[in-house]
Amino acid sequence: MGATVRAVWSGITGELLELQPGFYNDCKAWGDWMAERLLEPKVIEAIEALEVEAILTHITESEVSWVKPSELRDAAVRLRAAVEAGHPGTKIILKTYALNANNVDPVEQEFTQDLNDIVALAKWAEDEGVTVMTLEVNW
Repeated sequence: MGATVRAVWSGITGELLELQPGFYNDCKAWGDWMAERLLEPKVIEAIEALEVEAILTHITESEVSWVKPSELRDAAVRLRAAVEAGHPGTKIILKTYALNANNVDPVEQEFTQDLNDIVALAKWAEDEGVTVMTLEVNW
């Protein structure tokens, strides 16, 4: 089953939903990781230890966590750097991402490409004048 990951904010139009940048690979792996990470406390601990909590932004039927586009962009950049440096704290993050990775490229490469796509989404939202945003996933 496919997934769509999109940047959303209060008042976003259907046109803007269609115009936003997409993922280089399909976004299913990132969408699945958004769900998987919530089931693994050690992933949340690793994200907090790396001080990239903004990457956890999400919306569900019952809750939403808003972040500034710049916070999401900066968190994605810092997490990407940690993965590229082989920081030990990224091991559990990559392990949960690997559960549903595309397996076309090495997991680290797929994950960092998705982080590049998150950076692009956050920059795009920022360019649109958005003050707070989140990511939604639809399967």
